[in-house]
Amino acid sequence: MAEFKWKGKSGKLKVKKHFQRSTFGPQFGFFKIFGLLIFGTGIWYLFTSGEAIETASGDNLNAHVTTKKVRDTVAVKLPKIKKDSVIFTPLEKFEAQSADSFFNVLATRARFNGSALVAHEGKILYQRQFGFADFKTKEMLTDTSEFQLGSVSKQFTAVSIMMLKEKGLLNYDDSICKFFPDFPYKGVTIRMCLDHRSGLPNYMFTCSAECRDQSTLIDNQQVMQMLAEYKPQCYFKPNKLFNYCNTNYAVLAAVVEKVSGLNFADFARKNIFEPCKMTRTFIYDKYDTVVPNKLTGYNAGYRKAGTDFLDGVAGDKGVYSTVTDLLKWDQALYSDKLVSQATLKDAYTPKTRWMSNHSYGFGWHLMYFDNDTIVYHGGWWHGFNCDFIRDIKKKTTIIVLSNHINWCIRNSWSLLALFRKTPLANMPTEGAKDEENAGM
Repeated sequence: MAEFKWKGKSGKLKVKKHFQRSTFGPQFGFFKIFGLLIFGTGIWYLFTSGEAIETASGDNLNAHVTTKKVRDTVAVKLPKIKKDSVIFTPLEKFEAQSADSFFNVLATRARFNGSALVAHEGKILYQRQFGFADFKTKEMLTDTSEFQLGSVSKQFTAVSIMMLKEKGLLNYDDSICKFFPDFPYKGVTIRMCLDHRSGLPNYMFTCSAECRDQSTLIDNQQVMQMLAEYKPQCYFKPNKLFNYCNTNYAVLAAVVEKVSGLNFADFARKNIFEPCKMTRTFIYDKYDTVVPNKLTGYNAGYRKAGTDFLDGVAGDKGVYSTVTDLLKWDQALYSDKLVSQATLKDAYTPKTRWMSNHSYGFGWHLMYFDNDTIVYHGGWWHGFNCDFIRDIKKKTTIIVLSNHINWCIRNSWSLLALFRKTPLANMPTEGAKDEENAGM
């Protein structure tokens, strides 16, 4: 028999063959495998958006959303692009139409459920929501629906550290032990946590194994206490290798709390969200109150993901936001409103050697593409996944948020390739997904 495995991060099918004796002979096994391959190809076509870019460059930009039956099946919300005083250049109009076609196909062919935004120089070229906020009540998503960002949250943690560094309250090469004397990993610095070269163990494994009461949320300071108490083994000596690990950013958030005297959610609200007027962005933690527009995530089979005791830990995850608020954040990073451009340039500089044109800075994945460095990050956690892509040279921003786990959003890279008029074959497949710790 043949067993098919969906490999979501690359959009490819893996075939694992198991041959057994059969009364029908080997020929039957061959035709059975061949038939399943044909079937599998059909499934691949259905659940990816490979034709989206082809459609986007064609004449009929909405060819895949013309029937009421299809629209109702996937709950696609298709308002017309607003006509107002904003004037698009011919290139911007092309990009807006391409994005419209692309995400329509993503919704109808791959069942994308979420919110998408494409902007150029801060001008929104395309913004739309697809599908449900609640799959049971059929409540639709709106532009105020707030999505969990997963590891996209790391960039806010990195900027928080940069702020404290600019104020002279810490240095990148400070040891974590300077702030937490009981921290059991000597030689680990703030810089090593920022660029994932610390070798620290996965705090989630330790907390899940040792935390007796998992009915209430824990916070970052409790994580630091548990690391000090149980001393799980490091993966390698500090600064020897790159290993993407959420512990790094949970530790960094704890440092922010120790230095500032505020819990991390309050620090981010006061120093980032409020100055940027990100009124629908917050960090969910153990001190959180009722939030009206916070969405619930859905796993495969449209099962509610819920929350667990690790949701109280921030820095590595925990930020909720909207596509429009994230655009405000994106635009703030082009100015000196939060930190200087010289400081941000350091964050966009590779801190480890390039591997298949990929590296990591401070809170951002980096990709060398078309003679430029593209900064981006993906994230997923408890039924949410998202992509945030920034083409800094061209000032193009692509933001895709989903409250139903679906790796089809990785195809959003295809839009960037189209806008750059670059062959799709050069776009990333493996590198767009985080490497460890449940892919956050």
